[in-house]
Amino acid sequence: MLTKKEIQVLELVKQGLIQEEIAKRLKISQPAVSNFYNNARRKIREAKSVLSIAKEMKLDEE
Repeated sequence: MLTKKEIQVLELVKQGLIQEEIAKRLKISQPAVSNFYNNARRKIREAKSVLSIAKEMKLDEE
């Protein structure tokens, strides 16, 4: 599950803001922005992987 900050960072990236702008807007450091972004991306990749495995398992049952 994504944290509130991870979601905020992703939304601002989607709007086209760069790391420095996101840091200023959220009043956090640039390394923190990078950490939130990377953690969110990792969680999304892991969730997609789990869904893919579950889908494959379901197909094998049919």
